[in-house]
Amino acid sequence: MKWTFGFLTLCIVLAVIRAVLITIAIATVLALLFYFAARPRETLLFMGVLVVTGLAAARPSLFIVTLGVLGLAVLVAGIKRKRRAQLLLTGPRESN
Repeated sequence: MKWTFGFLTLCIVLAVIRAVLITIAIATVLALLFYFAARPRETLLFMGVLVVTGLAAARPSLFIVTLGVLGLAVLVAGIKRKRRAQLLLTGPRESN
């Protein structure tokens, strides 16, 4: 009888913990939806940071490759933007 009471108490405690965790998860999802409507750029940045952090913890080699590809994309975009800005600023009579 003593073991049965302890087992039932443990089951109830675990059920309460599970209910609290589900409530926290639902509140987090609702908060993300609200902030995505209010501040989409910051929310997407936050979610991106979470994904990158999770990727770094789960698969470090894939994280390093992803970081390299993103760095290369930023460099290429910067070079294209700089080239386009130079082309737009110079007129036909202007020369460097």
